[in-house]
Amino acid sequence: MATVTRKERDDKRKRREILAAAMAMFAEGGFHNTTMAQISKAAQYPLGTIYKYFPGKKEMYHDLVIERVHGLGHILNDIASKTDLTVTDRLLAALKAQARFYKDNQEVVKIYISERSNIDSVGMPLLNERVNRLHERMVLLFKEMFDQGIRRQEFKSYPSRDMAELFADIVHSAAWSSMFRTEDTDETDQRLSMIFEMFTTGIQNTVQPNKENS
Repeated sequence: MATVTRKERDDKRKRREILAAAMAMFAEGGFHNTTMAQISKAAQYPLGTIYKYFPGKKEMYHDLVIERVHGLGHILNDIASKTDLTVTDRLLAALKAQARFYKDNQEVVKIYISERSNIDSVGMPLLNERVNRLHERMVLLFKEMFDQGIRRQEFKSYPSRDMAELFADIVHSAAWSSMFRTEDTDETDQRLSMIFEMFTTGIQNTVQPNKENS
């Protein structure tokens, strides 16, 4: 295993500090209104140092987003690999993990969601493509779990791809809404468990209503 030099450690530290400053400035003023000079001032590094690590703010934005998406992917992959758990338990864990991840990285998530239509399609199409590919991997990960659940008769034999896409959308929506709620961890877990139950068992009451009370 190669030894990391002091210079390499110092470069990584500076890069993290610059990205942290950029994220704070993007969150405060938006991507388009933020200048490299403002990032330089916030990071407390001269512009020359900033440009040594990043050619421009687009590259900073790209790395901020991709690093988080990769981080979420690693978390979901770890959950999917826990074969000692039922598929149902793994899917519920994935839902809760993504909600926690969104809360822990809410500045980057909010910046990306708010800026995506303005930046990705025109200014940074490569980022849009990479995020879409990573999203597809997540859907395939869920599909594999649903396939396992069908084989184990945990789930009905619905098309696993359709279930995976629907679940991915539900996970994102539930995680996104969690960022704007004032609730503690237990309350969040309870609400997410309820949402998961809606997805897995449905909302229709199996007991027929009493027509006299309708």
